Amino acid sequence: MANSYSNFEIIRVTPTLSTAVYADDDVFFDATEIPEAVLGKGGCSLLHAITIINEDDLAHDHDLVFMEVQTNLGTINSAVGTGGLWTNVLAKAAGVCGIVRVDWSDSPTDLVNNLVWHSAGLASSTVTSPFPMMLQATPGSKSVYFAGVSRSGTPNTAVDDYEYAFHIQYL
Repeated sequence: MANSYSNFEIIRVTPTLSTAVYADDDVFFDATEIPEAVLGKGGCSLLHAITIINEDDLAHDHDLVFMEVQTNLGTINSAVGTGGLWTNVLAKAAGVCGIVRVDWSDSPTDLVNNLVWHSAGLASSTVTSPFPMMLQATPGSKSVYFAGVSRSGTPNTAVDDYEYAFHIQYL
């Protein structure tokens, strides 16, 4: 008899973006929930890979910050830390789990009307893969949060132009 249980999941999340043009080091999107990122409250999982569907069809490098607690990095489309939203105290309280650099020169696939980026192409002489990455939820939650920081390119996006597919293994 086959086991119908799998400890792997792909969780898709579409953060809310600004429609104005971004500058380098702006908050790309605020802390966004990855629901059911861990199997049990306060649990851990392994993030093995990320696939991004970019519907604005423009390469836009950015960093992803993974956190236990929903903590905004600042104001969307303004420099990180604006409004006192990302202080040293808040950074420590956020429970940062890790960071992923999304560099569209690493492994993009152009599908004519959109771009797809997959983290499997990160193993190069200049980039070290952060995977697998441990994700941890707070004791009362099964969610983990992620936020984005614009690094290069000046995208002018629709509010739902980016979808992130997280390839997770439950522990």
